[in-house]
Amino acid sequence: MTLYDAIIVGAGHNGMICAAYLARAGARVLVLERRAIPGGACVTEEIAGAPGYRISTGAAQLGNLPPEMIRELDLASHGYEFMLPDPISVFVQPGGDALTIWQDRARTQAEISRFSPRDAAALAGFQQDCAAFCDILEPVLSEAGAPSLADLRDLFVGAGRPDLFDSFIEGSIRDLLESRFESPAVQGFLGLTATFGTNAGPSTPGTAYVMAHHLLGATTGKRGQTGYVRGGMGGLADALVGAAKAWGVEIRTEAEVARIITSDGVARGVDLASGESFQARAVISNADPKRTYLGLLGAGRLAPDFAGRVAAINTSGPALKVNCAVSRLPRFLGAPEGITPARVTICPGPDYVAAAWSAAARGFMSPRPFMTVHMQSVLDPSLAPDGHHTLTCYAQYFPYDLDPSYGGWENARAQAGEIVLDTVAEHAPEIRAVITAMEVMSPLDLEHRFAMTGGHQFHGDMLPPNLFDGRPATTSPIPGLYLCGAGTHPGGCVWGVPGKRAAEAVARDLGLG
Repeated sequence: MTLYDAIIVGAGHNGMICAAYLARAGARVLVLERRAIPGGACVTEEIAGAPGYRISTGAAQLGNLPPEMIRELDLASHGYEFMLPDPISVFVQPGGDALTIWQDRARTQAEISRFSPRDAAALAGFQQDCAAFCDILEPVLSEAGAPSLADLRDLFVGAGRPDLFDSFIEGSIRDLLESRFESPAVQGFLGLTATFGTNAGPSTPGTAYVMAHHLLGATTGKRGQTGYVRGGMGGLADALVGAAKAWGVEIRTEAEVARIITSDGVARGVDLASGESFQARAVISNADPKRTYLGLLGAGRLAPDFAGRVAAINTSGPALKVNCAVSRLPRFLGAPEGITPARVTICPGPDYVAAAWSAAARGFMSPRPFMTVHMQSVLDPSLAPDGHHTLTCYAQYFPYDLDPSYGGWENARAQAGEIVLDTVAEHAPEIRAVITAMEVMSPLDLEHRFAMTGGHQFHGDMLPPNLFDGRPATTSPIPGLYLCGAGTHPGGCVWGVPGKRAAEAVARDLGLG
């Protein structure tokens, strides 16, 4: 039997990044993926019932993958191409108005001035503080180990910015924004990502950090600038696969790992659901911590207090996706004349998000969810038949753990789709007339498709106490077993840092490169 240096469970982006870096360091690496296609939640797939209409069924856009990682893995030579939309997004408002965010900063400031001249003047200072926060924090997140909150407070005090620790790590997004901006529309624009994939409302402490986390990495070199990958997020997966294979990584799809093998308390390899077994000096799981520790490994092999901490991680996904094939794109009220945006956002302000969260916190679907509406086919016509388009809504809140009155997600899925369309129709009245096929992916569907416990995109909320040294580590209590996914420190997004950190830890332990 072949002895690999490393076996990686799951071909999501972190797993592939880990594989590529390990192989580059001289390791013999095998990646095992349960699905027929690699990429994890970074995939491009046809909409159910709509041949030729392709959509990013998991992650929809990119903004965190560090530019140095793109260069080191030479992704461009393997087909990776990044596309910037302009406008960045149209934030539609009640009454038919909209706040349009452009790539040109002056143009965006002029737009914000329509809602509040004071807010337009305050924007630059806020963005400078966001950049300062990331510049202080980000280098620490790439180091071995994980800092405590006390360590980070000392770090910010030493940098002369304790105010950034207080407001960006411990504070809520509502407090952060209301102390600086007066317009709900501007607050909605700046705070949109603070509750993405998170079981929290805008007043929940720690949500300011979730917003700031989305600024890390800076794919284009400009923090907060997001865009699309040509061909959908599967284009990124294809480039990562190409890079990994160029360094000799072996990738097997339709190879579901059923169990992590241990001997004398050390991880030695894996058993597949098919009955095959593989051995390695290191096993690296790209699965979430619950699936890894409580499922593939088994709680019985762990200390009870550790298993209890893993079980307590909140992995209840709060979001769903509605994927649509459309004969043409609908007109959104308030969008600039003559321009079809690639992205529209429904998030009029913190009160709107708070009302949506109030329902979800009690187990109910938000009657008026906040959402991003992605129409990537505007930039990339290859995603749909000629003259047609795709449209996908990423909407919150739709709790994984629904109130029993719904009868479970199998019964509630269609109702959730109608709630999303009703909300979109308030701003795009013709939406139903242009849809030719629709697929609703509930948190349960996301769990089943992507093997994410609870359908949680971050493998667990990124709120205290599940941050920094409170988040599962790259290394594990089981020698030879490592984690490289979004559920580990320093957290989620299509960022790649957990994958690279895992590669570095394994390379050190194995004495590679």
